[in-house]
Amino acid sequence: MARFFRVFELADTHGTIPGMKPDMALRGAIARALPRARTVLRRGADLWPWTALGVALAVVAFVALFSFGYEKLDLVLLVLGYGGAGLLAISTSAVVLTALVLKLRRRRAVQPWSASVFETERLSPTGFVVPSLRWLPLVRVRWQWFSPPAVEVEGRRDGGRLREQVVIHERGIFEVVTRRILVEDAFGLARLAFREQQAGPIEVLPHLGGIRRLPVLTSLTGGEDYPHPMGLEDGDRVELRRYVTGDPARFIHWKAFSRTRKLMVRMPERSLSRARRTVAYLVTGPHDEAAAAAARAAIEEEALGSDWQFAADGAPEPTSDRAEALHKVMKSAHFTGDSGSGLRRFLAEVDRQGPAALVVFAPPSVGTWIAEIAAIARRRVGRVRAVIAIDAVNEGKPRPRWRRWVFSPVAEPGVTRVELEQIGRALGQLHCEVVIIDRVTGRVLGDAARVTTWTRRAA
Repeated sequence: MARFFRVFELADTHGTIPGMKPDMALRGAIARALPRARTVLRRGADLWPWTALGVALAVVAFVALFSFGYEKLDLVLLVLGYGGAGLLAISTSAVVLTALVLKLRRRRAVQPWSASVFETERLSPTGFVVPSLRWLPLVRVRWQWFSPPAVEVEGRRDGGRLREQVVIHERGIFEVVTRRILVEDAFGLARLAFREQQAGPIEVLPHLGGIRRLPVLTSLTGGEDYPHPMGLEDGDRVELRRYVTGDPARFIHWKAFSRTRKLMVRMPERSLSRARRTVAYLVTGPHDEAAAAAARAAIEEEALGSDWQFAADGAPEPTSDRAEALHKVMKSAHFTGDSGSGLRRFLAEVDRQGPAALVVFAPPSVGTWIAEIAAIARRRVGRVRAVIAIDAVNEGKPRPRWRRWVFSPVAEPGVTRVELEQIGRALGQLHCEVVIIDRVTGRVLGDAARVTTWTRRAA
């Protein structure tokens, strides 16, 4: 707030902020001051012991006592006023004392996490325990996760305690968990809240759903199985060229020398075979939890083959260690830059070790990652395989007009079919191999016929 008032002092003294217009300076000051003011107001509201119903009861009891009970000697309102004031005092005292005792006990309590790795969309115990307060009938306790926010909390009663169970909706690595513990009375008249931090870190992996077995995500690269002019010189030695100094003598074609009296050596033909190395990259973006789950399944089930390397947005350094790769999957949830921005850096490092097939796990949303793949596919030998994972397909049917008037609009989950086909056309223009996986059922939807249809439409 001091910085906020400093802006007005500068504006009053000089008229403007150096290097800024007055309206821009004011907007910037307000933008910086609002989050702090909101935090201060929330903390103050947590320490205020009365709810709106409690304040209303206090006003009614005051009016009944002083305006009617004492002045007009109305015994009925006098009794009602004393009853309301007494109920409010008892509720407030019980809540304040319970909150103080609970906070002091929580300071001394050290409760470790029941597990260090959790899974999204799964009800999991955390090891956090608070008293159930069954012996105190007027007071109850409940809590929620303040950070990270996308968590549903459920307290399971176990004797005289409440054991925490949570459902986490987003993957990630969280160093600290902040809980907001609320103590309130049964009538809703008084309540107090305080926050408590529990050190982590906790790791949250995306749940696999129906993805239990993935197709082998290898492709074609240099080898000897399929002759191809775009392949590497790694096939059978069936081609000939003139001998130069330094060529091994064992590759000299002696029959050709006996006929032509010229030294010729055998050269390997350009050909392709199934990839010996596979490199995979996870692209982040809206609705990327299913793509992260597909990447996790590929890593855990060895669908990338025996020689693989993996990276993700926010962690573009390649790795072939399984635990570190899963760590990158979780870390990618905190990436806020352009989707796919680390793909070129990743490929520049892994391509130094030789040719490899490229697999990209991408969300079902249009983003900058498509342009990154377009720039890579134009100069890369072999096709790029894109794995698009989805949770549900929203048909996008318009709601009846009367429903839109009566009910508030609700965003339907899942990606729209139009957006999914738009991604398919864009990748079809790049001649990428597209695999669409439904995380709910585990079915592979991106069959060859659909990809061919998209490619024809794009052409």
